[in-house]
Amino acid sequence: MKIFENYAILEGAAPAIVTEFRANTTTGITADAGKDNNVIVSPKGKSNEIEIYPWGEDNDLPDKLIKYAFKNNIVGSNLEFNGNMGHGETAIPVRTEIEDGTNKIKNIPVLRSDADKSVQEIFEFLDDNNYSLIQQELVADLSLLHNGFIEFIFNKAGTKIVQMRFKEAAFSRLTVVNDKGQIEYHCYSSKWADDDKDDVVLTPLLDYDNPLHDLKVRMGMKPGEDGKRKKGNDRRFIMHIGKPSPGKFYYQKAYWWSIFESHWYDLSCAIPEFKMNLLKNQMVIKYHIQIRKDFFSDLFKTEGITDKKKQTDRRKEFYQQLEDFLSGKENAGKNLVSDIDYGAIGKDVEKSDIKITPIESFIKGGEYIEDSEEASNAICYAMGVHPSLQGASPGKSKNINGTEARELFIIKQSLMKPVRELLIQPLKIVKAINGWPADIDFIIPNIMLTTLDKNTGAEKQIGNEQV
Repeated sequence: MKIFENYAILEGAAPAIVTEFRANTTTGITADAGKDNNVIVSPKGKSNEIEIYPWGEDNDLPDKLIKYAFKNNIVGSNLEFNGNMGHGETAIPVRTEIEDGTNKIKNIPVLRSDADKSVQEIFEFLDDNNYSLIQQELVADLSLLHNGFIEFIFNKAGTKIVQMRFKEAAFSRLTVVNDKGQIEYHCYSSKWADDDKDDVVLTPLLDYDNPLHDLKVRMGMKPGEDGKRKKGNDRRFIMHIGKPSPGKFYYQKAYWWSIFESHWYDLSCAIPEFKMNLLKNQMVIKYHIQIRKDFFSDLFKTEGITDKKKQTDRRKEFYQQLEDFLSGKENAGKNLVSDIDYGAIGKDVEKSDIKITPIESFIKGGEYIEDSEEASNAICYAMGVHPSLQGASPGKSKNINGTEARELFIIKQSLMKPVRELLIQPLKIVKAINGWPADIDFIIPNIMLTTLDKNTGAEKQIGNEQV
């Protein structure tokens, strides 16, 4: 998509192109892979080759999304905002009760001082696995890539999950479905862009729809389809986490990626690049200087200059003197005096030695500001971020008051509930496998903004209770 061209007229030549700027287009980057684009790899420790279903047409969609996220300040800022809103507080264990007289569920935070050994085991697991970091990593991948992966590691006996690890979604790929219609393995590598993918690690993948049931069957805790219990030899499993999107079987697709197909992303990037190239490459001419045709002949005659080389040097010297006079702050406010004459009687032809005419600059400031605002609003709309919550309210009469901002924050926080359900899903699986108390659940507390008359900016809310 050609945005603009700059031209300059060179002395004694036809117009020549000085610079040309072309904006990139992102249309089509989120397209799914074709049927014949599967990737064949040889995983570490395996003798057989494995067929990988590509993520994107060239198996590099995660890398492209990361690249484009860092290129555009609106997209990058919105991703960080959505990640922070989705994260909220770090997940905490709570006991659930029915509140007397209301039949409402009440969540009571579990304290570290609780003497129950099972509670101590929960906190020990959260600390040993640094779950606060896992939560941040996972919500970052969900915000940008719409997919996340968690690894569960069992003890040798296969009775308890002893470790939980976050796996980078950008390094993750899935194998092509087997004859039963199942995706068997998760493939992990940092070299998907290389021809020689010699670091691929293969790990069994849990069923996307029912990971807990699948894990119990694999570990012999529940009977399989044949009605028998059988514990496998695997002790590591990958859980695929992602917000469902219609028609997607391998990798989930985010709705906000539509900004690439609709050109709003390209427009948002093109405007600052256009302005930068304009400032760098536009020929800014402040004055049009007209000099009488015989001016230099008379000057040379007056100064007695007959040598051709000296005449050329004197001409250049005069040009430099004129340039110095018209530029520099020390010359501001000075006057220029030159001779003027008129033609024959009855003719209104003005004859002046030097005529200087100011030229209005093409660059006035604020070019395409409305287009930039429109593109930013379209991107924020697609990503579910109100511009005022990011501190940006461009244009006149678009500021909002504190009450409106607080309500927008509460609404946004409520809309992040599906994401938070995904963030605590791994903990619920560990709870079920490790046999933690049934009355203990995990929640992510809300941060509730308050008014100034409460002498604080925010409160932490557990269910319907503020703490």
